[in-house]
Amino acid sequence: MSENQDWSNLCADLLRPIIESLSTIDYHRAKKVCSDWYSVWKTCVKRPLYPWQFIYHDDSSSLFDPGEDKIYNTKLFGVLDKSYYMASFGNCLLMVDSRLQFYIVNMLTCERINLPSMETSIRGGQVRFKRSGDEWGYFVESYRKERVSKDIFGSERSAVLWINERTGDYFVAWIFNKLELFTHKKGDDYWWNWYTRGANLGFLDLAYNNSKLYLYTSDDHIKIVDFSGDFPTEEVEKNPYWDHPFEYVSKQWEYIWKRRIVIQKTGEVLIILSLLEKLFKETHLFYIFKMNFESNKWERVDSIGDDEMLIFGHGVTLRAPFQEVGDGIKSGSICFVEDDLFCLNISFPSKCGVFDLATSRIKWFKRTQWKTQWFVIGFA
Repeated sequence: MSENQDWSNLCADLLRPIIESLSTIDYHRAKKVCSDWYSVWKTCVKRPLYPWQFIYHDDSSSLFDPGEDKIYNTKLFGVLDKSYYMASFGNCLLMVDSRLQFYIVNMLTCERINLPSMETSIRGGQVRFKRSGDEWGYFVESYRKERVSKDIFGSERSAVLWINERTGDYFVAWIFNKLELFTHKKGDDYWWNWYTRGANLGFLDLAYNNSKLYLYTSDDHIKIVDFSGDFPTEEVEKNPYWDHPFEYVSKQWEYIWKRRIVIQKTGEVLIILSLLEKLFKETHLFYIFKMNFESNKWERVDSIGDDEMLIFGHGVTLRAPFQEVGDGIKSGSICFVEDDLFCLNISFPSKCGVFDLATSRIKWFKRTQWKTQWFVIGFA
């Protein structure tokens, strides 16, 4: 073959077996080479989609494939120093650095999308961000200021990322201190601030699906905001959850740690509770609740959905693999990290695990001292 052979012009019959022989990571990278490769890639035998682990520490990182029990050591060149994980979607991470500069980075291609600075471009509310020295700073209003530090990106972190890797469209939202909600989408040169202090209302969690942002508020209601137009508009009449707050009275031996919402493939909302049961022994559990539209009441259910699973805190359910992957990744499973569990004076066997809804048992993964997050390579 000539040294000047243009690989982008290989005929489909030659290119297809080449792509199908690649490692999982290179297989998904192949669709990004050019439009011709993407066309051939769509005709290849599809790889099963299931959660992987992103393991990171300072400037080192690796990707763990539980299906092949294989670690891919990688350097994410698009990730800046002193950056913190906020959310993931498909191959992409939402990160923020110590200057409160948000960006999206693709773990396979290392492409980075820098989002607008929060120092100059916040609309909607009266808040503005003022940096303090070289790192962090304050959200300032006329009568108050609140410190921003890396602590807000720990166990109480709540953010959502959605991105279409083919078109480049994306949407980002994150909650600060349960009182401030910030959103941004492609095409805008600013952040939008949703302010709730005057309404004595806070935000506990959020999820995004089909151009709609679902908000779980501190009074246990579900709000829906439509972002399909030029300006976001709250849905009231079309919101079936509007006047039906979630109610669950925990038993005296139950300690609720976190509340999260997730959108099923049907578009219905699930509320997920992470709790600690102290009865005969300490047991970490996840409860799932769904609205019964006949009674208009939230009811506990024993299923995530038909052939669905979820990553706790990721906002949407996932199609489960046809066969169990690794240790417990299957239909009805919940992937979590240690921050998702009640952890006061408790040492866990690992940084992450999988909860089986059918048996209420946890399978832990190999122990690592590094931070770990779940993501789904190739998911879109």
